Amino acid sequence: MALRLLNFMSSRDVLPLKQLLPVRHCEAHTPRTVGTEYLWLLIKMSASGALAIWNQLQMHSSLILACFSVWFSQLFQPAALQLTPTNPLNLHISKNVTVPMSPLLYGIMFEDINFGGDGGLYGELLQNRAFQGVLPGTQAALNSYQAVNGAFLTVVDNTPGVSASLPNSLELSIPSTIVGGPGSLTVSLQSLSGAVYATKTISGISSSWKKFSLQLAPTASAPDINNAFTITADGSSAKGSTINFGLLSLFPPTFNGRENGMRVDLAELLAALKPSFWRFPGGNNIEGLSFDTRWKWNETIGPYVPSLKNGILKSILLTDSSIENRPGRVANWGYPNTDGLGLLEYLDWIEDLKATESFYRQEPILAIWSGIATANYSDLTTWPIVPEADLQPYIDDAINEIEFITEDAKTNKNAALRAQLGREEPYALKYIEVGNEDQFQPASYAAYRWQAFVSTLSAKFPNLTFIDTSLPTTALDPPYTSIDFHEYNSPDWFKFTGAFMFDNYPRNGTQFLVGEYAVTSTDDQNALGTFASGRFQFPTLEGSVAEAAFMTGMERNTDVVFAAAYAPTLEHLGANQWTPDLISFDAGTSFGSTSYYVQQLFSSNRGTHILATTPTQDNSTNPLYWVASHNNDTNLVFLKVANTGNDDLVVYLTFDFSVGPTATLSTLSQTDGSGIFNVSNTPDNPRNIIPVHSSTVVLHPTGFNATFSAQSVTVLTFSTKDKFS
Repeated sequence: MALRLLNFMSSRDVLPLKQLLPVRHCEAHTPRTVGTEYLWLLIKMSASGALAIWNQLQMHSSLILACFSVWFSQLFQPAALQLTPTNPLNLHISKNVTVPMSPLLYGIMFEDINFGGDGGLYGELLQNRAFQGVLPGTQAALNSYQAVNGAFLTVVDNTPGVSASLPNSLELSIPSTIVGGPGSLTVSLQSLSGAVYATKTISGISSSWKKFSLQLAPTASAPDINNAFTITADGSSAKGSTINFGLLSLFPPTFNGRENGMRVDLAELLAALKPSFWRFPGGNNIEGLSFDTRWKWNETIGPYVPSLKNGILKSILLTDSSIENRPGRVANWGYPNTDGLGLLEYLDWIEDLKATESFYRQEPILAIWSGIATANYSDLTTWPIVPEADLQPYIDDAINEIEFITEDAKTNKNAALRAQLGREEPYALKYIEVGNEDQFQPASYAAYRWQAFVSTLSAKFPNLTFIDTSLPTTALDPPYTSIDFHEYNSPDWFKFTGAFMFDNYPRNGTQFLVGEYAVTSTDDQNALGTFASGRFQFPTLEGSVAEAAFMTGMERNTDVVFAAAYAPTLEHLGANQWTPDLISFDAGTSFGSTSYYVQQLFSSNRGTHILATTPTQDNSTNPLYWVASHNNDTNLVFLKVANTGNDDLVVYLTFDFSVGPTATLSTLSQTDGSGIFNVSNTPDNPRNIIPVHSSTVVLHPTGFNATFSAQSVTVLTFSTKDKFS
C-alpha cells in the first residue's frame, strides 16, 4: 500500500495544470539522530511548463486600518457650469507649457498584503513550504498538508533543521514494527481524483539532510484546479520509517525566466501598467507587530541564484539555494511571509520591468524602518517606539542596506556581500522613505526619529532624496522636501476636494509622493467601514472615474506631485484583508479592475510637458475634469478627460497649433446603455468594463465637437508638427 504526503492544490486556490511542467532538479538532505531519517525535498520548476498550487489561504476577517490623512478633508462643491449635450464646454488647448511632467508620476505601491506576495506575485506554488511562523506540534502547523493511507504527519523542531533559519521540519511517520529505510520516494503532480500528470522517483535518502532537485514534465493539461503535489513512499519498504521534510518548493516558469521569480500572469499585468517606480516593501508590512518582526533586509537576501539570459550566465552561482537561509516572519497582515520575495528579488524585478519598456524610467522607492511597530490600530498608545538612546543600531542597519544596494563591491563590505551573492554591479537608488504613515506617532517622529535617520543618512548619502511620512503640518528638522500623502475616501472627496487640492499648494520646493490612494466606499464619513455601509469589494466604474478626476489634478500639478500610486495593488480572491484592490487573482485566474484600466490609460499616455487650457480647471467645471500634455519625443498631444456625471457631455475643442488629420480615442465606460455605473470587473465577469480603442477619429483643424460618455475616462491622442514652449 502506498503512503502519501499531499500538499493540496485546492479547487479554490490552484491554477489548472496547463502544461504541467518539467521540474528541473530535486535534492534531498537527511541528518540522522537516534535511528530516525530526515528528508529535505526542494523542487523547482523549469520554464517549459506551468502549474500553480496555492491552497487554503486563510481569510483574515480583521481589517487593519491604513492611514488616510485628514488635511484637505472639507468637501467644497461650488455651483457647477450647466453642461449639457446642447450646452457644450468650449475647451481650448494652448501650445503654452505650464510645467514639465514628472517622469515618475505613475508607478506601483507594493507590500505583501492580501497574499499579494507569498501566494501571489512571488512564484512559489507551495504554501507553508518551510513551516515558518507556525507552532510545532499543532494542527495549524500542518496547513495545506495531509497524510493518507495510515501515515502520520506532524511539524517538529526537536531535531536539527535544514538551517539555523529554518528549524522546523515536517515529520512523516509510517507505522510498523518493522524498522527499515524508505528506499525511494515518488514525487508527482496529480488531480484529487487520482489522475497523474507528472511523476519522478528519487532515491539515495540518507541519515543527513540531502537536497534533491528534479524536473516534472507533464504529459497532459489538467481540466481544472483540483490538484495536488504528492510524495509517495512504498509501504512495503518504508514500514517503520520516519522521514523529515525541511523545505518543499515548487516553481513554475517565471517572468523573464528569473530563478525564484515572479508569477507570469501577474507580472505581465503589472508590466502593462508601464510603471515608473516601485515603492516597497511597505506599507504597514515593513513595520512589524514588534521590533523583532519588522521587515529585516538582511534576512531576506539569502544566497543568490544565477540567472541565464540568451544562454549566458549573468550572475555567479555560489550556493545551491536562494531560500534556505531566509527565516521569514509573522507579518502585519495576519499570515507568515517566507521572504522568498526579498530585497534582491525586488531590485531584479524593477530591472526586469525597465527592460519591458525602455521609454519609462524605473526607480525603486525604498522604505526603511523608522523605529515604530504597529501593534494595535485601535489603541495607538500601545505601539512600541524605539527610545532615542536606542535608535542608533537601526540607523546603522539602514546604512548597511543602502550600502548593500548602491556601493562599490571592491571598496565596501556590504556591497561585497552583494557581489558574493552574485550581483557585482550596484543597483540604482535615489529615494528613501523614512517609515510609513508616521502621522500615527508624530510626536516621536518630529522629536527625534526623523532627525536621527535623515541627518545621519543624508550626510553619508548626499545624493538621496528622503521622504517624510508624517503630515505636512508636522514641523521637522531638517525640513522635509518630499512627503508621502495617503488617501482612502469616497468618490465625492476625490471629485470635489482631491482633484483640486494641489492647485494652490505653495511652490516652495516641497514635492508629494501620493503613495497610496483609492476610492473605497460611498460613505463620506467612514470610507474604511463595512460592505453594509458602502465599502467596495471591487473598484466600481463610478469610483474609478472619480480617481481619474483626482489624477487629472495630480498630472496638472506635476511640479508638486512627483509620483503617485493606487493601493493596494494585489488581492487573492477569498483570502484578502483589504478591499478594493487594483488586481484580483486566484490560482486559476487574474484580472484588472476598472481602476486598473484607469491607471493604465493615464500611465501609457504621457507627455513630457503639461499644456495650458482655457477655461482653467476648477471646481465650477465639474462634472468634467481634464488635463492636456505634449510629448516632445513623439510629437503627440494627449487630452485626458474624466466625466463624473451621469449624462453624456459635449466639449468643443480648439487649438492654437496644428493637428494631424486623425486621432486615436481610448474610452473606459459603461457600454450596455443601462445607465448603471456602480459596476465592477468580477471573477464571474472579469472584462465587464474595459477600454475601447478607436483610431478613426477625424479632426478638423479649427475645432470639433467631442462627446464624452457618462461616467467615463477618455484619452484623445493626436499628432502635431509644432514646437511647444
